[in-house]
Amino acid sequence: MTKRFYVGLAMVAGICMGFFLANQYGGSNVNSMQRVYVMPNLNKQSGNPPYSVHNYETKLNRPISQNNIIIKTKTDSKTFKPNPDHNCIATIPEKYITNGEQPVLIPDDQELTSLPDNAVTCLYHRYVTTLQYFCGYKERIGQIPRNGWYICADPSFVPSSKNCVVFSSNKKFNDNIFLSDIKARYNCRTFITPLSQSDSLQSWITKNDVGNTVIDVLTLSISTYTELEVIDKMVEEKSIGKVKQLLLELHFNPSQTKKTDYIKLLTRLQMLFQAGLRIIWYDRVFQCVGVNKFSKCYAIYFVQKSLEDKEHTFKEMILPSEDEIRKLPTQELQDLYYRYLMTTQFLCKQIVRIGKVLDGGWDVCHDMMLKIDRNPCIVYSFGINHDFSFDDDMANTYNCNLHSFDPTMNKKDFKHSEKVWFYNRGIGDTYRKYGAGDIAPLDKIRKDLKHDKVPIAVMKGDTEGAEWPSTPQMLRTNQLADVSQFYLEFHSNGMAPDHVILLKKMHDAGFRIFWFHTNPACTFKARIGQHSQCMEVYFMNTKYPFNS
Repeated sequence: MTKRFYVGLAMVAGICMGFFLANQYGGSNVNSMQRVYVMPNLNKQSGNPPYSVHNYETKLNRPISQNNIIIKTKTDSKTFKPNPDHNCIATIPEKYITNGEQPVLIPDDQELTSLPDNAVTCLYHRYVTTLQYFCGYKERIGQIPRNGWYICADPSFVPSSKNCVVFSSNKKFNDNIFLSDIKARYNCRTFITPLSQSDSLQSWITKNDVGNTVIDVLTLSISTYTELEVIDKMVEEKSIGKVKQLLLELHFNPSQTKKTDYIKLLTRLQMLFQAGLRIIWYDRVFQCVGVNKFSKCYAIYFVQKSLEDKEHTFKEMILPSEDEIRKLPTQELQDLYYRYLMTTQFLCKQIVRIGKVLDGGWDVCHDMMLKIDRNPCIVYSFGINHDFSFDDDMANTYNCNLHSFDPTMNKKDFKHSEKVWFYNRGIGDTYRKYGAGDIAPLDKIRKDLKHDKVPIAVMKGDTEGAEWPSTPQMLRTNQLADVSQFYLEFHSNGMAPDHVILLKKMHDAGFRIFWFHTNPACTFKARIGQHSQCMEVYFMNTKYPFNS
């Protein structure tokens, strides 16, 4: 990560070793020193969080008042027609995009064969990057850069502490660190079970004398079309129904994958869906990033609906009062910080990577971009470092006007492209000069650009620590009330009470996490597993009034 010297907040140099044990939300049977703060379940229906696009409350039935000014909004009904369509927004026929449990539909083989090659390609890459079911708390087991997986640690799917069984059929990296970690956290029995046509999942269940016990976690990697037959066998023998969580890596290079190959992949993904497995998370494995937006491999995380514990459902995590936060021991404070940031509270199903797949790109909730008023569509982008990939892609994909800020580039204000403007200015809590540019709070920036009465569709910031003084100022001056999506990279080791207090204030203002990314460039060792000092966190404003 590039350092920007306008940051007044220095990064903590010495990192203490952390302790981060998984714990269920209330009534946990997992040993942990961590206190967990929960609130009553606001949505009893399985697979749904307290907040999602589908229960998002429209407020346009009454006039909107902001700063004592009545604001009228207009709806832009234009369909997105990005050109070129790097993100497969317009390439997939509309009839395959739904609001249901399978947001991206997979047609049968005959219909797939009749589609253009690029539509089939897009169906695959959009399908594996679309969520179908809700899991609130995702826990990283093993290492962050590689040699690790996420698991769903919600009470409804968390590995059993009484008789946890984990099968490892992953050949792409050594699962030993993951297996050791999950054994330490959940006291699991772990087995190396390489699946093949001769050694099916059911045969391994029999060999290991597991009996009718549920397989809490199965890791599996597939990189050849022959290996896809492993899925056929699991579905045929119905052993897949015993797997509570399937952690699947698919390795297929888009430069070598043909339409017929994508059809084979989509057919197997449809088989998994019909067998009850639902995607709750995915990860673009950065080691597999190619020259375009299509990754060479994806880590896809499934849960089995039929094995959900419906008596112990997700309860939204809340943070204690400011006074209580300041009294927490350092280790408990760090646990609370990371657990909160890795707990999603808002279900966005269609996540679109805008800009680079690697550092510089950001994940946009496409569901909400379709729902909000986009006339006009204003996006603020703080922290450019000469990289306009997000800004250019956002303008092309959603036809937004981008306003990009960075005082460290030694460039005067200029118009970068038709819809992207650059300013030699940074974000802070007070106004001050910085070299040839300046630092300013958000209210001044918006006023100077005549945006103080215009809603902001997306605001993102990668400002190397300036998020900590600038964001509280935004809240104090009510500048975030009309910001729909707010993305921040938090730079912290979680040991500062003010950092957890800011998260509480954002929650109180209506901001709920819908996505996060653990930056592998900033990892440090915890007692079990790893943490990262650089957490990309994506918030949705549940009180945003400009909903079309």
